[in-house]
Amino acid sequence: MFRQRFNYWTCSKFADFVRGEKKPFALEWDKWDEWEQEQKKNRPIRFWLSDTFLKYLQDIVYYPYDTYRSIKFYVRNRWIDKTHYLRTGLKPGDYYDLDTRIIHGLFNELVDLVEVEYAHLSKWSNNKKYKFKNGRCLEAAYDYFDWATNLRYDENSGTSPEDSHYGELTHQAKDAIKIKELYEWWTKIRSSRDPHKESGWDVNFESKDKKAKDKSFEKLIKLEEKYEKEEEKMLISLIKIRKSLWT
Repeated sequence: MFRQRFNYWTCSKFADFVRGEKKPFALEWDKWDEWEQEQKKNRPIRFWLSDTFLKYLQDIVYYPYDTYRSIKFYVRNRWIDKTHYLRTGLKPGDYYDLDTRIIHGLFNELVDLVEVEYAHLSKWSNNKKYKFKNGRCLEAAYDYFDWATNLRYDENSGTSPEDSHYGELTHQAKDAIKIKELYEWWTKIRSSRDPHKESGWDVNFESKDKKAKDKSFEKLIKLEEKYEKEEEKMLISLIKIRKSLWT
């Protein structure tokens, strides 16, 4: 049974006491293996008690609750949240070509990731009180970005000053910077532009002034081509970091 909990006994203060060392809040994937190997080597019994025994004990104690939550989440994911498909956020009832559905589907899900999942990560990881509306909170989401985009290879990440990467941004931080960039491009830049208005085509498309009309149309075509290339670039960037889009 897959277990996803808000409270893990192996990450508690009691586990830190048993282990004799505070468990890092966050590490790169490869660093977790190094940390565990170091713990097993330096304090094998204490590490087994804190990270193996406590896990098994929690699984036994939580078994009824885990079963209930597994059923609850299946029902919610299947019929309420419907997490098995992408939601475009487009207006129901209208027809949209596949290229439109693709970009809206992917970036709408990115918005949900930031405004819902990242926001709740901030809510769970600190004592700050946030105001959520419809399950979303931009303040909490940006607090997550403030934390994630500044992660560095240092003592907190299990990196020693002798390491060549010491002081540099982690891979997680670099990915968070890219995610923030894509999120703000979609919600602030792309959503605010209007090539018809920018080119003057919205005013001149019925104009009797052929010169002004042709000039506006030519500008409209160039803007649309520019924006299409930009959208393609951003879609490719989103695909490239898809493995980092999880919480």
